Amino acid sequence: MRKSKYVLVFLASATWLFYGCNQWFGTSNDDPLLSDTSMSLVIQEWSKRIAIYPKNDEYRYKRGLELASNRKFKLAIKDYDKAIELNPTSDYFIARAEALMGLNETKQALEDYKKAVELDPKNEEALLKLGQFYLFVRQFENSTNVLKKLEQTNPSSVDAQFYQGMVAKESGDTTEAIKAFQRAVQLDLLHYNSLIQLGQLYSERKDPIGLSYFRNATIADEFSDEARYGLGLLYQRLGNYDSAVVEYQKTIDLNAQHYFAYYNTGYIMFSQNNWDRAIEHFRIAIKFAPEFAKAHYMLGLSNEGKGNPDQAAVHYDRCLQADPNFEAAKQRLEIVK
Repeated sequence: MRKSKYVLVFLASATWLFYGCNQWFGTSNDDPLLSDTSMSLVIQEWSKRIAIYPKNDEYRYKRGLELASNRKFKLAIKDYDKAIELNPTSDYFIARAEALMGLNETKQALEDYKKAVELDPKNEEALLKLGQFYLFVRQFENSTNVLKKLEQTNPSSVDAQFYQGMVAKESGDTTEAIKAFQRAVQLDLLHYNSLIQLGQLYSERKDPIGLSYFRNATIADEFSDEARYGLGLLYQRLGNYDSAVVEYQKTIDLNAQHYFAYYNTGYIMFSQNNWDRAIEHFRIAIKFAPEFAKAHYMLGLSNEGKGNPDQAAVHYDRCLQADPNFEAAKQRLEIVK
């Protein structure tokens, strides 16, 4: 009996302490997340802290980040709204802008990115996000201006150079794009994205310089099928078919569903009149990309080369099902019929 009495006294004291603290710290228990057990344990813990310290802006911000990481953007924005109301900082506006982007509310996101830069003109993340946003909406001049400010704030910023390169590339100035990507590589010899971009730009020019950039990209990321495929494609463009096939096989080893690597290997086999191997690779490409019209067309040509016009007609027909405007397939279909 005495033990029960002590338990009741303890619970009463604990209840008084909790509600007393609530009144002392201004706590409100109207937070719906406090009792939502479907949320992750991390979110639940932040909710408990917010219940005790509702005017702690950092707690709201941290819970918002966790909510956003779980793609609960609307709930995250509510926390960011409260954090900004309590203490408007550049980081909070950036976080809210990111959540707004997750909801595709780009107009409001832009205003938040601008506000973040306004509050802290030297905040590198804010400048980068704003520059990226302008690139995303293809406002190239605005993007360049912001990225130049980032470069002035931090001359060692690889991101400033890389995204200036992307702006130049997207606006059609490949020469300036190469210069910017090269500046990025000077700052970081193994900056993967810049190496890939340089490799691709030189590849389009059929310039063997691109090979070294792709090779360095494979050093930066040894598991990159993108870099291996880039090497293969440039070798193919340079007429070095044996090396191209080797790199395509390495691409396939890294990504067994890389249908372009199968297709290009098949194309090389076709050019060498190796009909069986060409057919084998085109079939695998179609297995992973059933609507790949060019692969169906090349299967048709390969079967024609092998002396199977009926089978060729089947694939020309499938090519036209995937792309009704494929004129070459129409012509070959008429011929084999």
